[in-house]
Amino acid sequence: MLEAALFQLRAAIGDDPGAMAINIAANVVSNAIASAKQDGINAARVNDIEFAMNDLIAAIDDGGAPDGVYAAVALLQNDVARLRAANALPRETIASIRDLQTRLRARSKAMERAQFRVEGAEPEPLPHSPAELRALAVPLARELAAAGFATPSLDDLIAAHDEVRYHTLNEIVDELDAIAGG
Repeated sequence: MLEAALFQLRAAIGDDPGAMAINIAANVVSNAIASAKQDGINAARVNDIEFAMNDLIAAIDDGGAPDGVYAAVALLQNDVARLRAANALPRETIASIRDLQTRLRARSKAMERAQFRVEGAEPEPLPHSPAELRALAVPLARELAAAGFATPSLDDLIAAHDEVRYHTLNEIVDELDAIAGG
């Protein structure tokens, strides 16, 4: 279905040199679809297609596309929505992501507040120890890897959990937002 909608999109764009940005974005969508077809459809590949679609829509908004482009993009969006529903991460995985993010944010905020304590005051203990965060991250990383997602920031937490830093916590939260759909 995606390939048929993509064919319609390419036909609607045509050879208009003014639609170069739209053509490039359509190529990125095409490559994401081809990759999913070759590697197998999973939640990660659907995410890749959605990201490419967002770029295509931005290019269309910026480029003043011909009318036929909008109908083809609507078809693509509907097909991607069906793919998303069929390949969505389980609710339990999304709940695990949100739980870990909540704990990461709490630790991050506490680390930030600790920088502004009264001189000579004892530092407050930080919530959610690195070992606790690692224990939550290990099964989550396995689930996400099984769904096709690369999680380099989460993997850093697992590998070097005793050295977890403020910025690393925020990177993990952002990485998980990109996976779970912020």
